[in-house]
Order: sequence, then C-alpha cells, then structure tokens
Amino acid sequence: MNTSDSFDEVVKEIAATHGIALSKDDPIMIMHTLNKRLIEDSKSTQQDLLDNFRSQMEVLYSQWAIEAKHHSDRILNASIVSSKAEVARVMEAQSRVIIEQWKHELNAGFSQVHQALQAAKQTAVLNVIAALITSASAVIVLYIFLTM
Repeated sequence: MNTSDSFDEVVKEIAATHGIALSKDDPIMIMHTLNKRLIEDSKSTQQDLLDNFRSQMEVLYSQWAIEAKHHSDRILNASIVSSKAEVARVMEAQSRVIIEQWKHELNAGFSQVHQALQAAKQTAVLNVIAALITSASAVIVLYIFLTM
C-alpha cells in the first residue's frame, strides 16, 4: 500500500468518524506521517532488540545445557564411585561371613577327624594290648605244652 492510498484512507476514516474533512496539507496529516514513521522505526528497533535478545538467550541456553551436562556427569560419577565403594564394602563383609563359616565348618570337621583319630588310636592300643595278651597266652600254652 503506497503513501497516497494510506492518506486517502485516513482522510476518509476521519471524515466518516468525526464528520471533519481534511486535506493532504492539513497539519494533522503531518502528525499522522510522524506517528507512522515513529511506529515503523520503533518496530524495526524492537525487532532488532528482539533478535539480539533471542540470540543471547540461545547462547545462555547453550551454556546452561553444557553446565547442566557437566553437573549431571559429576553427580553420576560421584554416584558410581559411591556405588563402587558400597559394593566393595558389602563384598568385604560377605567375604568375612563366608570365611567365618568355612572356619567353623573346618573346625567342626577337624574336631570330628580328631575324635576319629583318638578312637582309632585307642582301638590300636587295645589291639596291641590284645595282641600282647594273645602272644603271652600262646607263650604260656607253648611252655605248658613243652614242659609236659
């Protein structure tokens, strides 16, 4: 839309609304031109400011995204280290429990073996005594048989 058509529309609107006829060289039309020019300049300036603000926000967003990623990485690494330490602690505790159970079972087994060895030793001693008694009896029987 060119300037002449714009002026004609403004003149028609003022005439229809207020019942006043204006010409193109009326001082009020100068105000209309100035207002129109200020609005266009303001619009252009505001668009530039908005574009600048948008680019700054994009830069800040990128920085925040990077910082958030670094922060989450630090938290994740700390969690991993903590989890590893906890796993090591639990494994150590469970290893101690298992070792104690093995010791207890081995001691019980050794005790049974020791008891069995004591019984075998007593049996062996009794067998030796029985063999001696048998040998002595055989010697006595032989002596009696020979002396007769």
